[in-house]
Amino acid sequence: MTAARELTKAGLRSVVIEKRARVGGLARTETFKGFRFDMGGHRFFTKVEEVKKIWRGVLGDDLLRRPRLSRIYYNRRFFYYPLRPLNALLKLGPFVAARIVLSYLRWQLFPHAREDTFEQWGDESVWPAPLPDLFKTYTEKVWGIPCSELRAEWAAQRIKDLSLKDCAPPHARTAADDDHNLIEEFEYPRLGPE
Repeated sequence: MTAARELTKAGLRSVVIEKRARVGGLARTETFKGFRFDMGGHRFFTKVEEVKKIWRGVLGDDLLRRPRLSRIYYNRRFFYYPLRPLNALLKLGPFVAARIVLSYLRWQLFPHAREDTFEQWGDESVWPAPLPDLFKTYTEKVWGIPCSELRAEWAAQRIKDLSLKDCAPPHARTAADDDHNLIEEFEYPRLGPE
């Protein structure tokens, strides 16, 4: 859609082909009984000025700045995402917390020789445990694919360098530590991404 828009602005004709009756895919916003529902969770965040100019040019005052609140619902409890260690450890309980620390140390000492899947990549690179149910169920629910079938490259792109250090409270991290996973504010269209 963006490519077609830019080509049109440059005086070139383009054709956009959409499989469904309406464009948008996961960026679609459906309306039901006066309420709007986004088909996919979309937060507008970029460090690329050219992309920001496009968003602002299209949306103007309808591009709103919002605080981020992401949580994972697991075992009848809400966990902040990105993780806040004290919040997570208290809600998981002492036995699970001990397992997390021990498994983290194990994977630091004995990492996988290869990382082909999200499950393997998550073991040593991202999570403070060998992909605990907390993240496995969330990822599989959101993407509809078992973690054993998601490629490691996809995980590395979606969740860049998230580690125990990244789970620290904002005042304990430096600006260099933050990336798109740890942002505290994002932009969002007033009426949804569509």
